[in-house]
Amino acid sequence: MCAAMALRAVAWHQILRAALPGVKVKRRDAAQGTFIGVLMSATLPARLGEPSRALIVARRLGRARETLPVVLGTIVSQTLLNLVALTILGGVMFATIGLFHGHEGALLAATVAPFAVLAGVLAGPALLRRGRWDRAPRAAVLRRLQRWLAQVRGALDGVRRGLVVFRNPRFAATATLGQLAAWGLQLVSCYVLLVALGLDQRAGIGAAAAVLFAVNVTAVLPATPSNLGVFQAACVAVLSGAYHVSSVDALGYGIILQAVEVTTAVVMGMPALVKEGLSWRDVRLRALAGSPVRLPARATSRRELELEA
Repeated sequence: MCAAMALRAVAWHQILRAALPGVKVKRRDAAQGTFIGVLMSATLPARLGEPSRALIVARRLGRARETLPVVLGTIVSQTLLNLVALTILGGVMFATIGLFHGHEGALLAATVAPFAVLAGVLAGPALLRRGRWDRAPRAAVLRRLQRWLAQVRGALDGVRRGLVVFRNPRFAATATLGQLAAWGLQLVSCYVLLVALGLDQRAGIGAAAAVLFAVNVTAVLPATPSNLGVFQAACVAVLSGAYHVSSVDALGYGIILQAVEVTTAVVMGMPALVKEGLSWRDVRLRALAGSPVRLPARATSRRELELEA
């Protein structure tokens, strides 16, 4: 799992280099952001690790306000590679079990639905503000609309720059190879755990692919930190429903697998956080302030109040 995380950092570094040709992006910049982002995702809900790692890398590049939209665009590029990997895992899963036969359309809808919900959440505030514009004087409405459209265009241009990696064969090949290799190592990790628990006679590499597919699809919009509870439910549903593993063994597998993932996040993320000169609380508050969905954070100290401001 640690090696898989390192490969994800390598893939992201290639995407960043393609998107920021005039900026010297170091490997350790991508590694720092990746490790800290995984740590935040493992301890916070709503996938706040993604804005966290974007903020870390933009901060290290020295021009955070200018580079942040582009860095966010590179995360979109990496997400597209993740979708390719999930498609491959889904193919392996469909080829080895009959649990979803006849229900492929419903499973595809369940996979796409979280992205549609996320798009609605991002667009909702802008749509809701339109009612206030209708009650304002016409000139003020036009000025506000022009400012808003200019901001949107600037952000979209930055995000589009983050997708240019696919126009550069060299960077695209390295990024794709690194990202898919990271997923391959995660697949091996899931299978090794099946072997360690003596479940490989009933659940082989196909079961590992099915588990990895299920836990990642259910984690698109996690309701709890590390998707706790839902992660184990996904493991039980796959192993017990498709491979006839007992519910107790499947639950134990889910608990241990998530413990391995969280331990990996802590082992790799905490040294990176210390090296960055930030505390977990600092990154959490910055991610909350910069995320599209504002989540309430309880301020317990004067330092937190200053960071929130």
